[in-house]
Amino acid sequence: MSSGWYIHMQIVNTIQFHLQHPEVQAPKYVRSRHIEFADSIIDRVKIYLDTRYWVLFRDVAMGRRSGDDFTVLLEKIRSAVRDKRAICPLSHESFSEVFTQSDTATLEATVRLIDELSAGSCLTEQSQRLNTEAYHFFVRKTKGEESVYRLNQLVWTKVGYVLGYVTPRVPELPAATANAMEKAFFDQMWTVTLHDMFQSLGSRPEWRRERDIIDSMNQGKAASQSDFHSFKQLFLIELRGILDTLEPALSEIMAEMYKQETGDSPSEADRLNEKSGKIMANLIYHAFRLNKMQNELPTLRVHASLHAALRWDRKRNYKFNDLSDLRHAAMAIPYCDVFLTEEPLRKLVNERHLGLTERFPCRSFSNPSEALARLIELGL
Repeated sequence: MSSGWYIHMQIVNTIQFHLQHPEVQAPKYVRSRHIEFADSIIDRVKIYLDTRYWVLFRDVAMGRRSGDDFTVLLEKIRSAVRDKRAICPLSHESFSEVFTQSDTATLEATVRLIDELSAGSCLTEQSQRLNTEAYHFFVRKTKGEESVYRLNQLVWTKVGYVLGYVTPRVPELPAATANAMEKAFFDQMWTVTLHDMFQSLGSRPEWRRERDIIDSMNQGKAASQSDFHSFKQLFLIELRGILDTLEPALSEIMAEMYKQETGDSPSEADRLNEKSGKIMANLIYHAFRLNKMQNELPTLRVHASLHAALRWDRKRNYKFNDLSDLRHAAMAIPYCDVFLTEEPLRKLVNERHLGLTERFPCRSFSNPSEALARLIELGL
């Protein structure tokens, strides 16, 4: 394995171009490239594969299995991706799970398949997506529909940013130079493939998550069985728990909205004393409680619904992969057309009291022949 991507990856040197265009600020440039990319894939059928399906398809691609429904399904998807009619986006969750494979040959085969089927596309990681949805919600409510992009233009990125947006910052540099460097770095990361990352990272079995949290979650579940008497009540409990963790981010969103409106940042004293994060969290909570939400904040809705669904089944203990499964679903259901996953998760997301199939067009499948039939219905 190489110790640096630069030995293998395509080099994109745009620093001189950006030095000649200092009037374009990096945030605006980055946003425009994201919007351009989202628009370029807007009409493609989005097929989200959980890690199980990536591994199954990898085995087909390696010739380890053939002549079955998975083989036919993969060929259908490959053909649609080649014709630019479909994509299978990467996600932070799949990235983290795929790289725990200990065998580098099968890992490399998986990585190459992801590069092929994703066409470089990636959903933004969950915390960034939650923040984006919240900012979109509050700006749209306060300034109107025409003041924001469509939400499905804001959640797509490239695989180089699968872990979130990062950029080098050197405070000592002149502002124009730092601005050009940030844009040039973005251009380079925009071309990175998952295979480029593999050549640097190799296998990462140490990324496997600890199991200890599951035991404490089961203990907490058993101790809180009397806290709720309806699914709606349980949903709101889970919603409140998530919103509590989002309060700092919501406070930052309020500060950014203030800056956009006035041109000034809130003073340090105001930021220390403000309760804007809690206020915004309460507004969201009561909007859900009063059934005022339509399809706004979709990741938050799906995540809270599925956490509530696991607690609602009083006889079911949490399992090791549950949290990962819920993150896969929270990425797929709001923004994709087809979700290929395991049967238990397929059944969970289709439970009627969750209302997810009525609210979102995404359809979930564990059976490859049923998934194939759905792709044909979608014109692939």
